[in-house]
Amino acid sequence: MNAKLKTRQTELATEIDAMQTEASQKRFEIKFDSIKSIKTVQEHLNKGYTWKTQNAAVVVSLYDQFKNQSKGLTADAEPIISLRGHELNALYQALLNVEGTGIENARRFITMLTQVGEAVGIAMQELSAMNVKLNEMHAELGEVDAQLDAEQKVEVVTPELETTTNESSK
Repeated sequence: MNAKLKTRQTELATEIDAMQTEASQKRFEIKFDSIKSIKTVQEHLNKGYTWKTQNAAVVVSLYDQFKNQSKGLTADAEPIISLRGHELNALYQALLNVEGTGIENARRFITMLTQVGEAVGIAMQELSAMNVKLNEMHAELGEVDAQLDAEQKVEVVTPELETTTNESSK
């Protein structure tokens, strides 16, 4: 077995584990114009967003993050909400996939989106860059694994000499 490949496999696995742990614990700060903007997003999540079975739990978690963190903000505090990657993605989806009725509702939504859209977009780019790096590392690990598997499947043939006895020499 190729020692260099085995070493690289171990290195990649360790790096991937560390990066995945970091990514799962990383918090993305979303800066709002005001505390009122935070409340507007909360209201949108609570009353203006149609959840589905597959995203209900993360939307509840997202709403709870907004609720708990906004409670701790004072009037003079910088209006920032800190979200983990899956919550950030849920916020992005909640802002992206919206249906509504009424001009005034549309106006409120556009205003909210204008106020928070850039901050969410910047955080999503950072999250995306982390995911791209992880995908690249997984692809490289897959290639190393495939090379190691191929080496193990190479059949080593030991030549055997056939010996025949010559009956006339007996």
